[in-house]
Amino acid sequence: HSLIKYKTDSILGIAYNRLFILDKKKMSVHFPHTNNSSKPPMFRHSNHKYNSLLKDGRGFIWFGTYDGLHVWETESGTLKSFYRSNGLVNNSIKSIYEDHSGRIWVSTSNGISKISVKKEADTFSYNFENYNHFDGVLNNEFIPGSVFLTSDRHLLWGGIDGMNELNINDNQSNEEQLFTPLISRFFISGNEITQGKKYNNKVILENSISKTRHINLQHEQNFISFEFSALNYTNPARTHYRYRLSGIDKEWNKISPHTSNGKAVYTNLAPGDYQFTVYATNNSEKWDAPPAQLSITIHPPFWRTTLAYILYIVIFMASTLFVSVIIIKQKSEKIKRLQKEELDLMKLSFYTNVSHDLKTPLSLIITPLSTIAKKIDNTDLKKQVNQVRQNANDLLNQINQLIDFRKLEIKGETLQLSFCNIPAFLENIFVPFNELTTDKNISFIWNIDIEPSNFYIDKDKLKRIVMNLLSNAFKYTRQDGTITVIAGNSHLNKGNIPAIEIAIEDNGYGIPENEQAKIFSRFYQVKNSKMPNTGSGIGLHMVHEYTKLHKGEIELNSKIDQGSCFKVRIPINLEPDTETLIQNDVSVQKSPLKILLVEDNSEFRNFLSKELSGTYQIIEAADGNEGYTKALEHLPDLILTDLMMPVMNGIELCHQLKSTIQVSHIPVIVLTAKTSDEAQLDSFEAKADAFVSKPFNMEILQLQIQNMIDKHELRKKLFKNAIVVNPQSLTSSSIDEKLIKKALDFISINMENASYSVEQLSSDMCMDRTGLYRKIMALTGQNPTAFIRSIRLKRAAQLLEQGLPVAEVAEKVGFNTLSYFSKCFQNEFGKKPSDYR
Repeated sequence: HSLIKYKTDSILGIAYNRLFILDKKKMSVHFPHTNNSSKPPMFRHSNHKYNSLLKDGRGFIWFGTYDGLHVWETESGTLKSFYRSNGLVNNSIKSIYEDHSGRIWVSTSNGISKISVKKEADTFSYNFENYNHFDGVLNNEFIPGSVFLTSDRHLLWGGIDGMNELNINDNQSNEEQLFTPLISRFFISGNEITQGKKYNNKVILENSISKTRHINLQHEQNFISFEFSALNYTNPARTHYRYRLSGIDKEWNKISPHTSNGKAVYTNLAPGDYQFTVYATNNSEKWDAPPAQLSITIHPPFWRTTLAYILYIVIFMASTLFVSVIIIKQKSEKIKRLQKEELDLMKLSFYTNVSHDLKTPLSLIITPLSTIAKKIDNTDLKKQVNQVRQNANDLLNQINQLIDFRKLEIKGETLQLSFCNIPAFLENIFVPFNELTTDKNISFIWNIDIEPSNFYIDKDKLKRIVMNLLSNAFKYTRQDGTITVIAGNSHLNKGNIPAIEIAIEDNGYGIPENEQAKIFSRFYQVKNSKMPNTGSGIGLHMVHEYTKLHKGEIELNSKIDQGSCFKVRIPINLEPDTETLIQNDVSVQKSPLKILLVEDNSEFRNFLSKELSGTYQIIEAADGNEGYTKALEHLPDLILTDLMMPVMNGIELCHQLKSTIQVSHIPVIVLTAKTSDEAQLDSFEAKADAFVSKPFNMEILQLQIQNMIDKHELRKKLFKNAIVVNPQSLTSSSIDEKLIKKALDFISINMENASYSVEQLSSDMCMDRTGLYRKIMALTGQNPTAFIRSIRLKRAAQLLEQGLPVAEVAEKVGFNTLSYFSKCFQNEFGKKPSDYR
């Protein structure tokens, strides 16, 4: 259309060719009544200023406001609103006019919009075509209501900077103008790629991007963007674009007509083939012109190429073959190792069984020898008897070592740390070896210089370490040889941790270099024809394992015919945990069990001690008073007492024991020559657990002792397996029953308190922690920490049986985390809480 611009100061108004009635007071529009106009029109804002109103030939009412154009479709009673986002050139409407063809013309603050209304079925569609300063429209805004149609059908528009004349008789339209776009610029990761320019040392574009039809890119060049243009220099703001990258875009991307050039950005593209297509058009949005196209290939990295996959397959097959060979070889070696281990276990089982069989007769040899030695006055004869007794003790120690070795092999050995004066402890080990120097005329030199002198150590295991090394040194040192022992301060090679070092050096046969790495293996014996073959191959293995238990080191330096030097380093920073300290303090033992034998008749006491010592560790007392003191000191597993004794008789002793919290749980068997009902009545009134009349069958007594101990152990098992704890079933005395009930009450009160500890329970029970540990351990077989946890878990099982959720149960029984609760519950009951529920 031809637009003519007239420059003047201002066109303030041009006559209206339509008239509407306005209520100036209310500033509202009176709509004609229609069947579908029961609801008032709703605008984007409630406060509008209307610049223009128009009723067109269709009966539609048009409203021009400062914020959009609105039309009331009278037939359907529908209000529609149009803004810049819908196609208007500007949202501030100044005037509205309908031409002879039913087209609506709208002037705004920034251009003119033509609206074509088309009816499709029962609905109307609205198409916008805009005119701006490129078409000759005034740059500044138009005056509200300033529009006039001349007799020759020219529209005149008045603005603050002049007037426009529009010939609406001209049927030509720019809708028929077609644009063929071209791709003008190409970018990789924000860097523009031009013809002949190198990117990562490679030229990507041989020609300009507009003439390029295909681009090859590497896998890391996958952040790309394009700029494109329709070359519409006359009115670029009326250019529309749509573009798509095949394989990425499912729909066409459109660019509004308010920008001259278009841009498309794609990031993190996967390797593959793509084609970029872009179309351009004018306001008609007819996409008939040919597009610009560019195909792109992003090559995969080497590790994703066909050749790479072939290599992967080859490597996988080769690896599978290699692993198969290794597995077959390992299986073969494992079979050999299992066969060797089975043979070793057979040896070990044989040694252990023989050891157990020998312990009893050895005990029967050693015990009478002690008695005989006391009765012999002849010095030479007494020395010979003591030597026999010493040799028997050495043999017993060797047997015990075999038993300990069995424990070590099944991982049953742990450190039992206790505070020890190391120099004095080592001196007591070294001194007896002076007697062995006479036969071979060996010079035995030892020196101890250790500071500090007191720290934690497992005395039994350290003694075995030193004894084994010294025994080997004396065994394999020749006539007139020398053995030197130096004990002093040192450091571990790993971590530079303070330690003591015990170096035992001899000038004996020595060990071949190729065998030195094997000598700590179990049952291994050095193949040296010069050495006497008297070993079993377990001593050095135990030395090595006991040193490892102490987190220490052992080192060997040896040369054939020059001797050997073993250096053992034990760290001095070992600290037992609280429970271990208490265990060591109270001398907890499981094997052998301890029996306190209280009997004033020494002959009968010795007889009982001899009969029972093969199975139990016997502690003797000559009267009730001494028996009570030793009961508190040694905490035996069972007390066997005579009825008639001086100082304190058996009835008094039983009363005293059963009323003392530390020992009230210990079973008591009363022995007496009295067979009267009164004696039995007195015994049971004193809370004795059993009554045996003299004379008695020794086998029956032993069986009764074993049954009493088994009964006590059964109570512990009942506690572990029970869901509801009954204090009466755990105890044999009222004082113990009250103690357990009191402990259960305090734990129940603090059930939801996750921080309730053994210290707090000890305080609540008015007991020191050591005493509480002894008592709880004796009655339940569990330390106090485990006892509290067990009570919580038993309560949890009860709540789960009631159907409560697992998470809620965990909180109610004082567990902070669900995972820890689940782990503890499964350890206690063998099932996860959810499965148990």
